[in-house]
Amino acid sequence: MKSPLFFLVAFLLFCAVPLGAQEVSALATPTPPNEEDVRAFQDALRQAQRGDAEAMGNLGLMYEKGMGCAPDPAKAFHWLERGAHKGDAASENNLGYLYLNGLGVKEDAAQALVWIQKAADQGLASAQGNLGLIYGRGLGVHKDYNQSLLWFKKAAEQDDSDAQVNLAQMLSLGEGSPQDYVESYKWFTIALRNHALTDAQVLDLRDDIEWLERRMTGAQVNEGKKRADAWENGSATPTPQG
Repeated sequence: MKSPLFFLVAFLLFCAVPLGAQEVSALATPTPPNEEDVRAFQDALRQAQRGDAEAMGNLGLMYEKGMGCAPDPAKAFHWLERGAHKGDAASENNLGYLYLNGLGVKEDAAQALVWIQKAADQGLASAQGNLGLIYGRGLGVHKDYNQSLLWFKKAAEQDDSDAQVNLAQMLSLGEGSPQDYVESYKWFTIALRNHALTDAQVLDLRDDIEWLERRMTGAQVNEGKKRADAWENGSATPTPQG
């Protein structure tokens, strides 16, 4: 069983809100230009210039990633900031991500927390997962596993697979709450059923599940599976977002 901070480190690189199937990651390789990307960029630019907050956020991501344009962190920051000030949750979260990593702006963990918190309070799962990261690693705040667990759970309930893994890890090790193998097994099982996992991620999750099974009774394993099935079938009560 790996320390939960292993997953928190990985989470830092991949937790920004996606644009369709795209997402911002630290030191991302620019996407080679193609006609579809250029058209999407031009459309986002037109809509953003007309004041559309969501388009501002999309445009900011395009500048960060270099989708349909040359990568430009300063312009990414400009448009994400505009979208965030208009209340767009995705823009708020990604603006916080830029502050956290010093992309297009001076690194500022306090400002990162402000904007990511705003997005999380709107119920955005990736922002809630980011707060789990911030509190779990003590990025600009005192390390607080209770808060980390709370926010990972909120994101996990919205089917954020990274948060599900982080939550399961913390529960298995008793970080932020008493050790709970059954709930840990539940969330590892749910995360493992995500079809977007890479082969390496599947192997890691199976290793974690096997680690748990060696420490659980047969009844506990069955209960963990039962809870996972109930959650996926909608029988479990989601955590209220707030």
